[in-house]
Amino acid sequence: MMATPVATQAVLLAKQMGVDNPSAEVIETYTRILARTSLVVPLGPTRSIPRGNAEDDREYPDEKDYTFFKEMLEKTAINEFFQHEDWGSHRVLMDTFALDDTHTVPAYRVFWNERQKFLAAHDEIDTFKAIIEPMVASVSMLLSVDWANWTLDVGQRKKS
Repeated sequence: MMATPVATQAVLLAKQMGVDNPSAEVIETYTRILARTSLVVPLGPTRSIPRGNAEDDREYPDEKDYTFFKEMLEKTAINEFFQHEDWGSHRVLMDTFALDDTHTVPAYRVFWNERQKFLAAHDEIDTFKAIIEPMVASVSMLLSVDWANWTLDVGQRKKS
């Protein structure tokens, strides 16, 4: 039986974390983590689309913003802003992200194929920021959002 690419990466990640001979259970745990590991880019309100009667001083995006961000993902090269050769090919999905108990905002969720390398890069946070922050800034400028951020999601959050 051949191991899947994610399972192979899980073994590498386990070894990187100091587990020399990971059991099947440990590999399964790391495989689940890697399968869900993504970069989440929460997005603020945009000023680039007609707002109608909406308030101009919105702090958080609304449904119109979500629709606009989704259309931009489908119709523009936003996906290409997230390319990083060392992390393999990738895909960008439209999602939402809970900032806190009362604010859920539109977000792009990015999955790279080489998630083990992506996580290893995250361990060196200054280098990681130097890669990620220009990506987020480029997307932010393209969308004309008031703010954009990023966070690492390893799929451990509880869905509400």
